[in-house]
Amino acid sequence: MKTTKDSLWSKVINTCPDPPRAWHVWESLAATAAAPRLSNTTEEQARVLATLFSASQALGPLLIANPQWLELLELENLRHPRRIQGLRQEIAASLEPLLAARNYDAGFSGLRRFKQAQMLRIAARDLARLGNTTEILQEISDVADVCLEFVWRSCWQQFNERFGQPHHQDPGGRWQPTAGGVLGLGKLGGQELNYNSDVDLIFVYSEEGQVFKERPTTDNAPASALSNHQFFNRLAEAFIAEVSRLTEDGTLFRIDVRLRPEGATGPLYRSLASYENYYSQWGQTWERMMLIKARGVAGDNSLVAEFLEMIQPFRFPRSVNPNVLREIAAMKTRIERELLDVEALERNVKLGRGGIREIEFIAQARQLIYAGQIPFLQSAQTLPCLAKLVQYHLLEERDARELPAAYLFLRDVEHRLQMDEHRQTHTIPQDRRAQERLARLMGFATWETFESTRQAHCGNVRRVFDEMFRGEDSPPDSPFPQGFDGTEAKWKTVLTRYWFQDADNSFRALKEFMEGPGFGHVSVRTLELARNLLPQFLGLCRTDNGQSEALMLPPKTLSDPDRVLTRLNRFIAVYGARAALFELWHNHPNFFELLLLLFDRSEFLAEALIRSPGLLDDLVYGGRLALRKSAPKILDDLRHGLRDVDQYVWLRRYHESELTRLGLRDILGLADFEQNLEELSALADACLQYALEVVMRRHQLKTPPFVIIGLGKLGGNEINYGSDLDIVFVADVPPPELPPLQRLAAEIMDLVSRRTDQGITFQTDARLRPDGDNGPLVNSLTASAEYYLKRAQLWELQSLTRTRPVAGDLELGARFQQLAAQMTNFSRVEAEVSSARVNDTGREATLMLPVSATRDWKRRIHEMRRRIEKERTRAGQDELAIKTGKGGLMDAEFIAQALCLEQGWQEAHTLRALERAAAVGLLPDAEKLLENYRQLRRVESILRRWSYAGETVLPHDPAPYYRVAVRCGFAAPATFRATLAQWRSAVREVYEVFFQPDGS
Repeated sequence: MKTTKDSLWSKVINTCPDPPRAWHVWESLAATAAAPRLSNTTEEQARVLATLFSASQALGPLLIANPQWLELLELENLRHPRRIQGLRQEIAASLEPLLAARNYDAGFSGLRRFKQAQMLRIAARDLARLGNTTEILQEISDVADVCLEFVWRSCWQQFNERFGQPHHQDPGGRWQPTAGGVLGLGKLGGQELNYNSDVDLIFVYSEEGQVFKERPTTDNAPASALSNHQFFNRLAEAFIAEVSRLTEDGTLFRIDVRLRPEGATGPLYRSLASYENYYSQWGQTWERMMLIKARGVAGDNSLVAEFLEMIQPFRFPRSVNPNVLREIAAMKTRIERELLDVEALERNVKLGRGGIREIEFIAQARQLIYAGQIPFLQSAQTLPCLAKLVQYHLLEERDARELPAAYLFLRDVEHRLQMDEHRQTHTIPQDRRAQERLARLMGFATWETFESTRQAHCGNVRRVFDEMFRGEDSPPDSPFPQGFDGTEAKWKTVLTRYWFQDADNSFRALKEFMEGPGFGHVSVRTLELARNLLPQFLGLCRTDNGQSEALMLPPKTLSDPDRVLTRLNRFIAVYGARAALFELWHNHPNFFELLLLLFDRSEFLAEALIRSPGLLDDLVYGGRLALRKSAPKILDDLRHGLRDVDQYVWLRRYHESELTRLGLRDILGLADFEQNLEELSALADACLQYALEVVMRRHQLKTPPFVIIGLGKLGGNEINYGSDLDIVFVADVPPPELPPLQRLAAEIMDLVSRRTDQGITFQTDARLRPDGDNGPLVNSLTASAEYYLKRAQLWELQSLTRTRPVAGDLELGARFQQLAAQMTNFSRVEAEVSSARVNDTGREATLMLPVSATRDWKRRIHEMRRRIEKERTRAGQDELAIKTGKGGLMDAEFIAQALCLEQGWQEAHTLRALERAAAVGLLPDAEKLLENYRQLRRVESILRRWSYAGETVLPHDPAPYYRVAVRCGFAAPATFRATLAQWRSAVREVYEVFFQPDGS
């Protein structure tokens, strides 16, 4: 074979971009079995090979090691692109039999060689200009797709053989197979992959469930060693390891999974519901942009389609944050500052000024803003998107010509840079020889001509980028001092203007919030985010001068910004991830507001959240704040802990989490105060029922031994923060069987009420039972009837107007309710007392009325109310006692209970009883009473929500009294005090008319 200068090869190689490199590869290849094929090469074929040898130090040795691949580089094999269907057929023919035979190692080895051969072929087509840039991007992406598909199916098959098949239950309780899928992001998702790109992936499975070796049935599920979550995360680890494994046959691809929710700290695989919750609650602008290019690359196609449909409103929102352009500009600025040095900015064709990333940002910014309204813009690929943008007049004609031209040019440059040493680089070399080779590979005679063209393209891109994002990367003007050093006096003036009471301490706390605690590094981005959050914080503070006594405040005004700021710093310190937390608050300002309001509105909820900051993630990330749970739903949740060793810990932790959720719903106005009481009551009901079930399980009881009756606020479904649970236990057994039940009742109360390191769940109170503390915890229904008939005092009968079965034997509970209805129906007192026989036995036999049901019962109740008012209200502090004081809550409650006795109603809920009386004309000035009673109830709820101590007395000290006033919407304590007096005066007026119609 000729190798002299006058040979064909001498002629071709000496005119290629890098003759010495090409000669070296050709001579080495000529010494292999490929020599005969080389000797018959045409000039056109020789030029293709010479260019390939010049372009890459990596591809030449690959061909030398595999001379049989020279056949792939024949012109007939290069003139047309290979379609993905053909690639799949080749995989099916050569590798599927290995998969069927479970020869996985051979299959993976063959796959790596397949990938190398195809990349060699594609590079030759590219360098010979036998395929345009768009075709080359598509082919590289198709090769990646078929490789990832094969590895995923292989791993899936191995895991099914080893662990079994993952399943989940459908709404009907039937077990269904659980699907998994893999989605490509970035250049893989957009089918714009480079020769040496990482492949960005995320993984999804359909539902949570269990893995079974055998198909489970509705009635029988075999033992499971793994949950779906564990199975799929192990599967992802195995998949990633195999795809990125470096072997003698090379590697397939480097995988990057850092774009998944929570980045490197998040699970590799998530369920559909988990993704939905994350993106709806926590998703950021960069994640919207990232998901624009999401595309299924392996796994179940139906699942992938469902995932894409689920994220559609997130990645293409109907409306976006008006600061989205500023955020995108800031991303690009951070890339330039943090990833590149100044000199490299001008040489990096991807991340530098006027580079590929700026073209992508231009397209994706327009997609974020408009694609939710214009579906035709919803493209994962950059060039088609640019074409659509000009079609919809969102891009100038000139820009629509220059940007695609720049994109194709820069992608070509990027490809030739990466071919050389088969490494991920985007930077123009500084070595003159390498520069000249690059210019010639790009079709330019000289480096200077190439560089001039590149600079022109980059200049066009930068011009469009600057026009779109002009000024967006600059922070808006701030009315606050720029730093803290030397500006202490200015900051204290600002803090005082926003009603901070201790400017000295709050200045130090604000400095910590903005700049960190003084140890460790706080990034420039985090400092920027803190400065952006400050206006939102101060926007919830007062700014008036306090001179207007009648001023009403917005409902979200902070009452104690000093304390809120201190708690905020404590929460950040415990949470730990300052940067991530600030990013979250920046992208979801409603979460930040939620936290500020919680720290201001409830001391006990604030402390609970600081102790367990994960509670907030669970509530917000899990989407649980929007839920209105019934007692049965809460009970279902609680039953997940039935097998826990320490039931005290489980019950208290669940109660704390649920109480925090209900408190946040209350604070945010997601539930009004009446609904909040019902939800708190549902929590109490469920905890009592759960405690009963735990005790029954402990004693191996199959049916409830008694019913638990709720009285007072529990009976009326009006449990408030810090309310005790008034309960009695009633059984339907003979007296000899009652003693063992006493211990069961005591265990239930102990489980709910014992104080532990985790606190208590609810304080239970059984003193309203027959004979009070002197009576047994559990009474029979018969004994209860005898007691209420013969020995109960009037106040005990009054308490029976507010009863409700809450747990246990509800059929027995209904019978108790019948008894309570009979004992509290005083509508027949007058008639039956008048017709009663004189002797006591005859009276009892005729009336069957409690002995306390005398004609003067209403007067006696009124006297009881006056005694409470006198004995339970501290001297000189009547205006603070919103429950027991004159015109307080108890006035309305006594009216409601007297109405139920008088009319024979069973209506345990105070407001419902008053509304019922108003509807039938039994209540004088009904609207006046209802309106003002509701106002007092709201104040009580706000007061009790703060401390969870069952408070119904306003604070005496001016500072806490002011804070309560602000939480109730009043700017001035005097206005609040006067308004309270008006509400209570109106309630007392109706009370006096009801109980003293004759004016006595």
